[in-house]
Amino acid sequence: MVETVQTEACSHCAAKGACQMMGGEKIRLVPAINEAGADEGDRVLVAAKRKGVLGAGFMVYMVPVIALILGAALGKAYGPRYGYDSQVSAVVLGLSLLALCWFGVSRLSKRLAGSEHLAVKVVRVIAKADEDGGPDAVDQCTVGV
Repeated sequence: MVETVQTEACSHCAAKGACQMMGGEKIRLVPAINEAGADEGDRVLVAAKRKGVLGAGFMVYMVPVIALILGAALGKAYGPRYGYDSQVSAVVLGLSLLALCWFGVSRLSKRLAGSEHLAVKVVRVIAKADEDGGPDAVDQCTVGV
Protein backbone atom coordinates (compact mmCIF):
# COMPACT_ATOMS: atom_id res chain seq x y z
CA MET A 1 0.00 0.00 0.00
CA VAL A 2 1.25 3.49 -0.89
CA GLU A 3 0.05 6.62 0.85
CA THR A 4 -0.39 9.37 -1.72
CA VAL A 5 -0.69 13.04 -0.86
CA GLN A 6 -2.37 15.54 -3.19
CA THR A 7 -0.09 18.55 -3.74
CA GLU A 8 0.15 21.56 -6.07
CA ALA A 9 1.93 19.35 -8.62
CA CYS A 10 -1.29 17.33 -8.93
CA SER A 11 -3.14 20.23 -10.55
CA HIS A 12 -0.88 19.91 -13.62
CA CYS A 13 -0.91 16.11 -13.77
CA ALA A 14 -2.57 14.46 -16.77
CA ALA A 15 -3.86 11.65 -14.54
CA LYS A 16 -5.49 13.87 -11.90
CA GLY A 17 -8.93 12.61 -12.97
CA ALA A 18 -8.00 9.15 -11.76
CA CYS A 19 -7.32 10.52 -8.29
CA GLN A 20 -10.73 12.15 -8.26
CA MET A 21 -12.24 8.75 -9.04
CA MET A 22 -10.60 7.35 -5.93
CA GLY A 23 -12.34 9.85 -3.67
CA GLY A 24 -10.65 13.22 -4.11
CA GLU A 25 -9.26 13.34 -0.56
CA LYS A 26 -5.86 14.95 0.10
CA ILE A 27 -4.40 11.70 1.46
CA ARG A 28 -5.38 8.23 0.25
CA LEU A 29 -4.05 4.68 0.38
CA VAL A 30 -3.48 3.06 -3.00
CA PRO A 31 -2.56 -0.59 -3.53
CA ALA A 32 0.62 -0.76 -5.62
CA ILE A 33 3.04 -3.34 -6.98
CA ASN A 34 6.46 -2.71 -5.46
CA GLU A 35 8.79 -3.12 -8.47
CA ALA A 36 11.43 -0.80 -6.99
CA GLY A 37 12.02 -2.71 -3.76
CA ALA A 38 10.86 0.18 -1.60
CA ASP A 39 10.65 -0.15 2.16
CA GLU A 40 8.02 1.25 4.50
CA GLY A 41 8.49 5.01 4.93
CA ASP A 42 10.38 5.54 1.65
CA ARG A 43 9.24 8.29 -0.69
CA VAL A 44 8.51 6.67 -4.05
CA LEU A 45 7.50 7.46 -7.60
CA VAL A 46 4.37 5.63 -8.71
CA ALA A 47 3.01 5.17 -12.22
CA ALA A 48 -0.06 3.72 -13.90
CA LYS A 49 -0.71 2.87 -17.52
CA ARG A 50 -2.54 5.72 -19.22
CA LYS A 51 -4.81 3.30 -21.09
CA GLY A 52 -5.91 1.74 -17.80
CA VAL A 53 -6.54 5.10 -16.16
CA LEU A 54 -8.57 6.37 -19.12
CA GLY A 55 -10.52 3.11 -19.37
CA ALA A 56 -11.35 3.19 -15.67
CA GLY A 57 -12.42 6.82 -15.95
CA PHE A 58 -14.69 6.01 -18.89
CA MET A 59 -16.20 3.08 -17.02
CA VAL A 60 -16.87 5.08 -13.85
CA TYR A 61 -18.08 8.32 -15.43
CA MET A 62 -19.40 7.73 -18.94
CA VAL A 63 -21.01 4.28 -18.81
CA PRO A 64 -23.53 5.32 -16.10
CA VAL A 65 -24.39 8.51 -18.03
CA ILE A 66 -24.93 6.48 -21.20
CA ALA A 67 -27.13 4.05 -19.26
CA LEU A 68 -29.22 6.91 -17.87
CA ILE A 69 -29.71 8.53 -21.30
CA LEU A 70 -30.45 5.19 -22.98
CA GLY A 71 -32.97 4.25 -20.29
CA ALA A 72 -34.70 7.63 -20.54
CA ALA A 73 -34.89 7.39 -24.34
CA LEU A 74 -36.26 3.83 -24.23
CA GLY A 75 -38.76 4.75 -21.52
CA LYS A 76 -40.01 7.73 -23.48
CA ALA A 77 -40.30 5.72 -26.70
CA TYR A 78 -41.81 2.51 -25.34
CA GLY A 79 -43.69 3.64 -22.20
CA PRO A 80 -46.81 4.85 -24.06
CA ARG A 81 -47.01 1.52 -25.94
CA TYR A 82 -47.59 -0.20 -22.59
CA GLY A 83 -50.01 2.42 -21.24
CA TYR A 84 -47.53 4.52 -19.19
CA ASP A 85 -46.93 8.25 -19.39
CA SER A 86 -43.83 8.89 -21.51
CA GLN A 87 -42.21 11.23 -18.95
CA VAL A 88 -42.80 8.91 -16.02
CA SER A 89 -41.54 5.86 -17.91
CA ALA A 90 -38.48 7.82 -19.09
CA VAL A 91 -37.57 8.78 -15.50
CA VAL A 92 -38.26 5.31 -14.07
CA LEU A 93 -36.42 3.38 -16.78
CA GLY A 94 -33.55 5.89 -16.88
CA LEU A 95 -32.99 5.70 -13.12
CA SER A 96 -33.42 1.91 -13.17
CA LEU A 97 -30.74 1.46 -15.81
CA LEU A 98 -28.50 3.91 -13.95
CA ALA A 99 -28.85 1.92 -10.71
CA LEU A 100 -28.27 -1.36 -12.57
CA CYS A 101 -25.20 0.13 -14.23
CA TRP A 102 -23.78 1.36 -10.89
CA PHE A 103 -24.24 -2.12 -9.47
CA GLY A 104 -22.50 -3.66 -12.51
CA VAL A 105 -19.63 -1.15 -12.47
CA SER A 106 -19.15 -1.73 -8.74
CA ARG A 107 -18.94 -5.51 -9.20
CA LEU A 108 -16.67 -5.17 -12.22
CA SER A 109 -14.32 -2.76 -10.44
CA LYS A 110 -13.98 -5.21 -7.54
CA ARG A 111 -13.15 -8.00 -9.96
CA LEU A 112 -10.61 -5.87 -11.85
CA ALA A 113 -9.00 -4.46 -8.69
CA GLY A 114 -6.11 -6.90 -8.86
CA SER A 115 -5.64 -6.65 -12.62
CA GLU A 116 -2.09 -6.12 -13.86
CA HIS A 117 -3.48 -3.83 -16.59
CA LEU A 118 -4.90 -1.37 -14.04
CA ALA A 119 -2.19 -1.74 -11.41
CA VAL A 120 -0.34 1.19 -9.90
CA LYS A 121 3.38 0.39 -9.71
CA VAL A 122 6.16 1.72 -7.52
CA VAL A 123 8.77 2.44 -10.22
CA ARG A 124 11.51 4.20 -8.25
CA VAL A 125 12.56 5.06 -4.73
CA ILE A 126 13.05 8.83 -4.58
CA ALA A 127 14.29 9.00 -0.99
CA LYS A 128 14.84 6.44 1.72
CA ALA A 129 13.09 6.97 5.05
CA ASP A 130 15.18 9.04 7.47
CA GLU A 131 15.95 7.99 11.04
CA ASP A 132 12.64 9.47 12.26
CA GLY A 133 10.74 7.13 9.94
CA GLY A 134 9.47 9.93 7.68
CA PRO A 135 10.33 10.49 4.03
CA ASP A 136 12.73 13.29 3.11
CA ALA A 137 12.21 14.55 -0.46
CA VAL A 138 10.18 16.92 -2.60
CA ASP A 139 6.76 16.02 -4.01
CA GLN A 140 6.65 14.77 -7.58
CA CYS A 141 3.98 13.68 -10.02
CA THR A 142 4.04 11.07 -12.76
CA VAL A 143 1.98 11.19 -15.91
CA GLY A 144 0.77 7.78 -17.11
CA VAL A 145 3.29 5.32 -18.53
